[in-house]
Amino acid sequence: MTKSDFIFMLVRSALWKTPIDHFDMTPKEYRLVMEDGDKQCIMGLISDTLRSNNMGLQKKCVIHMLKLQNSLLAENKKINENLKALCELFKAHHLKMFVVKGQTIGMLYPKPELRMPGDIDFFVPPSDFKRAVEVVNAEWGLDLSKEEKGKHLEFDYNGTFFEMHRILREFPYRETQRKFDSILAECQEEYIEVDGYKTPTLPPTFNVVYTFLHLYHHFVKLGVAIRQLCDLAVLLHHHRDDIDKAQLKEWLEQLGFINAFTAFGTILTEKIGLPEEDFPFPITPTDRKYGAKALKLILKHGNWGKYDRKTKDKKSLAFLVEKTYFRINNQFLFMHLSPKYNRSLLFGELPQKSAQAIKKFFKRKE
Repeated sequence: MTKSDFIFMLVRSALWKTPIDHFDMTPKEYRLVMEDGDKQCIMGLISDTLRSNNMGLQKKCVIHMLKLQNSLLAENKKINENLKALCELFKAHHLKMFVVKGQTIGMLYPKPELRMPGDIDFFVPPSDFKRAVEVVNAEWGLDLSKEEKGKHLEFDYNGTFFEMHRILREFPYRETQRKFDSILAECQEEYIEVDGYKTPTLPPTFNVVYTFLHLYHHFVKLGVAIRQLCDLAVLLHHHRDDIDKAQLKEWLEQLGFINAFTAFGTILTEKIGLPEEDFPFPITPTDRKYGAKALKLILKHGNWGKYDRKTKDKKSLAFLVEKTYFRINNQFLFMHLSPKYNRSLLFGELPQKSAQAIKKFFKRKE
C-alpha cells in the first residue's frame, strides 16, 4: 500500500465511519502521515480515524493528536459564533445573503468540529450590497468604504476572516457570467443548522454547481487540497435525494464544466469513498484518465498549490515565473475538461494579470 493509498483509507474511514483493522504506528510514520495531512488540510480527519479505531501510537503522538483536535474544536467554535453574529446582524436589518462553503458544508461531516476551518464566505445580492456595507461598518465598527471595488470585500471581525461577495463566481467571458448570475438571482435560501443556528445557504443543486466551480477554478489556477474534494463528496452525499440531476447536468453543460465535473467524480468515488449511487452521472474511461492526472497534481502540490515548488520566495521574479508556468501547464493539460474556460484564461486573463504582476514586481524594486 502506498502512502497516498493509506491516507485515503484513513479519510474514507473518517467520512463514512467504516472500521479499519488495528495497526501500530511509529513516531516517524505518524509524522510523515500528519505532514501530508497538513499539506492536504485533513489532519482532523486523520486524527479522528486513528483515535476512533484505537490505533497503536506512542505517547508523544497521542499528545500531539489531542492538542490538534482541541485546537480544531476551539477554532471551529469561534468561527461558528462569529458566523451566528453575522447572520443575526443581517437578519435584524432584513438583508439577504447566502453563506457558502466553509461551515455550512462542515456541518455535513460526521464530526464537524474536526474539519479544518477557513474563512467565512458569503454572497450579498447587488440590491443589498451597499446597505450591507453600511450596516457592517456601523454595527461592527469597521471601515469598508475604501474597499468597495472588486468582486468582494475582505475584513476581520473578532478574530475571524470574512469575504463579502458582490460577485459569487467570476468568469472570463460575459455569456457564462450572465448565465451564472441569472441562476443565482433566482435562488431562494435554504437553511442549515450551524451549531444549532439556522444559517442561510444555497439550494442543493446550485450549491453543488458553485462548490465544484470554486474547487475547479482554484485547481486550474493554483491547486486544491483533498479537503475540498471531501467537501464536495459530503455535499453530494447529504443531498443525494434533493439534487435535481437533470437540472444539474443542464447547468454544468451551459456553463461549460460537465467534463470537469465527471472527471473529478472519479476521485470522489474511487479515492474519497463517495458511494457510486450518490454521484449523479455515469463515469467514462476518459473521466478516469483525467481524474488520475488531476489527483497526481493535488497530491504533489497540496493546498493552494504551494508545496513542492522550487522557488520559496513569493516576492521573487522566479516565483512569479514558476507560478505562471504552473497555471499555463494546468490550463493546457486540462483543456478537454473545460475548453472555453481554459482558452479564456490562457489568452485573456492570464496575459493581463501577468503584465500587472510584472509591473508590480518592478515597481517594488524601485
